[in-house]
Amino acid sequence: MLEFTISSVKTAVANTIVFAFIPLTWWFIKHRKEVSFFEWIGLYKPQLKSKIWVLALFAVLYYFFYNFDFTKLVNPETLKEIENSSSVAANTFAGIGTMAILPALIENFVANGLAEEILYRGFLCKRFCEKLGTSKGIILQAVLFGLMHNIIYIIAGLNVGLWYHTLTFIFTGTGALLLGYLNEKIFNGSIVPSILLHGTGNFIASMLVAFA
Repeated sequence: MLEFTISSVKTAVANTIVFAFIPLTWWFIKHRKEVSFFEWIGLYKPQLKSKIWVLALFAVLYYFFYNFDFTKLVNPETLKEIENSSSVAANTFAGIGTMAILPALIENFVANGLAEEILYRGFLCKRFCEKLGTSKGIILQAVLFGLMHNIIYIIAGLNVGLWYHTLTFIFTGTGALLLGYLNEKIFNGSIVPSILLHGTGNFIASMLVAFA
């Protein structure tokens, strides 16, 4: 367990540095005298700004989105390629049971949740929203988030084919669209809700693999 935990801490630190580098540099050069970095990227207390029924409707929509198993649309050969790849983060915890809980919490809520939200919903989404308007900004960051996952698979050398890349783009892009909407339209621009939702979703996926 200690080995997995140390590895997850290293991954969390590395990811946070990598994903926060551009936002932090941009803020330092252009905005450090105007506003704090945390305020600038939305890392502050969330406050509900929409009607409660909007949040409830979002919760229902996200529940069905998260529980949709798009792997049923993928051929067995491609799934086997994914399940056997060390490049897929969740596979690190495959079959190790309770030993995965602490490392998965660190990796999913910090390395994925915090780090990715700082860059995509904290930096890119807010800059795009300022320049293009909220709706267009949310859509553009979602497109980039979906493409990031395609690029990761390509760099990792996974032979998953165009169909799997298309499904990955649609699924991850839709998730980013919902998270952007949650922050900007339902809450007060805080990225804390998307960090928690992103981290929770990834953690559940890791636990399913760990206890399979």
